Amino acid sequence: MRRLRDIGRLFTGTPAGVIEDAAVICDGDEIAWCGKHGDEPRGLMEAVTEEHDCEGGLVTAGLIDAHTHPVYAGDRMAEVAMRSAGASYAEVAKAGGGIRATVAATRAEEMGALEQATAHRLWSWLEGGATTVEAKTGYHLQREGELEATSLLSRLGTRKDLPRIEVTFLAAHALPPDRWARTSTYAKQVAEWCEDAYQAGARFCDVFCDKGYFSVPQSRSILKAAIQAKLIPRIHADELERTGGSRLAAELHAVSADHLLRANRGDAVALAGAGVVATLAPGTALAIGKLPPVKELLDAGAVIALGTDHNPGTSGITSMSVVVALAVAVFKMSVERALLAATLGGAFSISRSDRGVVAPHKLADLVLWEAEHEGAFAWAYGLKPRIVWLRGAQVFAS
Repeated sequence: MRRLRDIGRLFTGTPAGVIEDAAVICDGDEIAWCGKHGDEPRGLMEAVTEEHDCEGGLVTAGLIDAHTHPVYAGDRMAEVAMRSAGASYAEVAKAGGGIRATVAATRAEEMGALEQATAHRLWSWLEGGATTVEAKTGYHLQREGELEATSLLSRLGTRKDLPRIEVTFLAAHALPPDRWARTSTYAKQVAEWCEDAYQAGARFCDVFCDKGYFSVPQSRSILKAAIQAKLIPRIHADELERTGGSRLAAELHAVSADHLLRANRGDAVALAGAGVVATLAPGTALAIGKLPPVKELLDAGAVIALGTDHNPGTSGITSMSVVVALAVAVFKMSVERALLAATLGGAFSISRSDRGVVAPHKLADLVLWEAEHEGAFAWAYGLKPRIVWLRGAQVFAS
């Protein structure tokens, strides 16, 4: 067993709140005990073989990134510059940019090289304190490529040197750039692939339900097929226009509705009533220039999770520590609420009850930060971890 001692503040994410002068005892990849230093059970202390002095620092559960797109090749920096000069999402796509540009580059990449690049990219999440990453496919937009990308993420999820990976099948990310492609036909094809995606290692199925992408009826058809294939539904909802994605998420009891930049108070109430997590990405909200209805979501009682929305076009963020700071500054969330969204809220967004808090029998995914108080998240804009423990083992140290 390993004991972390001299923890100045332990942000538990549980009703216990913050415990000062705390300690944590880990038994393999689980937490065996946590509480006030000096209250450790004698039997556990006798089994401790390794100690780590946290020197009065802040410890939290590992952060959870609940929305990412890490499997891609190429870059789209030119269109980032276009948007900075005032071009809209639709104008960029019309000029040959957007998702389709990444599809062309990703399809051209050899799968081994793509896997190596994705692994290298995912490691960087540890540098921002994230120990779990929800990761989507969506840059092949053809059966073989999407299923291979699903298998790629599933393989990377077995590696001990990378964050835990929750695999999402997002073949319905956009209409393929091929001449033959028709949205209605492609939506039917994606629905037929869901069972294979489950067999390839996906846990979730996502659809980009928005104007110019997939309609509510098309999204419903895909997600119903996904549910039939034992995939958990989640939706890119009401990001570019308010087209009904939030209400569809509530109708299907999806685990998460993501972005929600155009959602309104009624949508917030519907999501909260159906138990759908609102997964928000402050970096993308800033890039697009529209904020989600955070206050309405909170007032309605919705659970909020946070994500980097890392992708090659709108968000290069891989640090969930930065996302926490942005949630405070941009969404006007308190530091406590933003940290809860990045831990416990993230666990709800990926339908996991074994992480996101510091408590007995939960996973020993922990972070010791370069700070003595959680307020530093809102001050540092990228607070650095001193040590990250994943599965009870140290995987990152600054």
